[in-house]
Amino acid sequence: MALKRISTEVGAREILKRLVESGRCTIEDLDQPPASHLKPDSYRNLLRDVPDEPKVSVTEPRDFSPVKPESKNESIEEPLPF
Repeated sequence: MALKRISTEVGAREILKRLVESGRCTIEDLDQPPASHLKPDSYRNLLRDVPDEPKVSVTEPRDFSPVKPESKNESIEEPLPF
C-alpha cells in the first residue's frame, strides 16, 4: 500500500482511530511523541484532543418572526393570487 500525505487533522485522527481499533497501538502509546519527533513541545495526541462539533441550527427563530407594520396606516400586504 502506498503512503499518502495527510492534509488535515481530521484525516490523521481517522487513521489513528483505526490503528487503535485494530489493536496495533493504544491511546496511551500516542501520548508521548516518537523519539524522532523534531518539536516535542508541539506534540499532542489527536485522539485525546478532539474538538467539539460545531452546533448548527437548521432554523433560527428570526426566520419565523412575523413582520409588523411600522405605522397604523400601513397594512400587511395581501398575497398575490396565482
